[in-house]
Amino acid sequence: MVSMDVSSPVSTELRPKPCPDMLELDRQKFNLIVKCRAIEVPAKLCTQIIKSLDRNSLFSQLQHKPRIVQPCDHDSSRKIILLNEEQQISLKDEGIVERNIDIKLSYENWSASQIIRAILPTSIDDTEVISGFEIVGHIAHLNLKECHKPYKSVIGHVILDKNPSIKTVVNKLSSIHAEYRYFDMELLAGEDNFITTAIEHKLKFCMDFSKLYWNSRLGTEHKRIVDLIDSGSTVLDMFCGIGPFALPLAKKRCYVHANDLNPESYKYLNKNIELNKINLEFIKTYNQDGRDLVRNFAGQIDYVLMNLPASATKFLDVFTGLYSKRDAKLKAPTVFCYHFADIENPADLSTEAVSKEIGCKVEPEEVHLVRKTAPKTWMTCVKFVVPESVLYSENQCKKQRVS
Repeated sequence: MVSMDVSSPVSTELRPKPCPDMLELDRQKFNLIVKCRAIEVPAKLCTQIIKSLDRNSLFSQLQHKPRIVQPCDHDSSRKIILLNEEQQISLKDEGIVERNIDIKLSYENWSASQIIRAILPTSIDDTEVISGFEIVGHIAHLNLKECHKPYKSVIGHVILDKNPSIKTVVNKLSSIHAEYRYFDMELLAGEDNFITTAIEHKLKFCMDFSKLYWNSRLGTEHKRIVDLIDSGSTVLDMFCGIGPFALPLAKKRCYVHANDLNPESYKYLNKNIELNKINLEFIKTYNQDGRDLVRNFAGQIDYVLMNLPASATKFLDVFTGLYSKRDAKLKAPTVFCYHFADIENPADLSTEAVSKEIGCKVEPEEVHLVRKTAPKTWMTCVKFVVPESVLYSENQCKKQRVS
């Protein structure tokens, strides 16, 4: 066994040199030479010594790490082993020599977050550095803040370089399509190709990402709702998109009426039904105002899904006066209504919003906090049974009921 006292440690604070004025990506700017502690050993002892070392590498923070064992530049029968800053090792064995060596790092070694931190001004706090983004098939979807925008081209190309499966990088713009509720976006880097396929819970969802709404971060919520609804139930999905609720429910042998007003969503909804070989006995598709479907299937629906959190509550008036007195035996549907609420009191605020629009105080079975969508905003899901006082109200919805 080998024992030694180390010489003065070499710093392990590894990061590329700051390049705050870089508006076009120059990969050569990220080359760096790092001095590293090492030992030079006979090649025959290399395996034994490696096994005795701490596994935490000096270069653990890098995306692509230099080899811990390096060739010796003056003797092919010897090897160089890189050490951590505080690595303790003995030098009693003859032929083991401590050295400091230069390791050359390049753009390929650094992670995307390290490069992005280097190109952003120091005035931008570390909490503002981009550390994650949504991936939809081959597309990386960013939501850049104002402080990032001068560097958006560099950021896009770095993300493209550092993620081999990504072919297209886009940034969401502030504008949103008023009628169909999808975001406009700009291409930052890569292919101008928005036709992609996402996989969620063993189902494939193809789409034109630039013309409809899809959020990969809602996969857990989709599964939660599907798990809550029993097989054989009849479900109306008012704003179904391309089917993340509707398809798994139909596969579960629920009877699903899937509707979306966006023609592109409707087109890909039907493509996804075919792609996943969903039995058409369990799903019907529609491209119309969701209110009309609620009226057309009044009394036949067990559950209504309203996943349009920015405005779903505005559609709750459709339940007012939905049933006539002669429909006294009809079952009241259970609604899952999504909403955006302030972080301070999201459950109560969402319940108040639902109660206001439906016209009476609602006692929810549950208010589920789905996810934070902004620092001060929760997306919620209010589950409630539509009160009979609403369904049998003499005051019908402002838009005439379909008989």
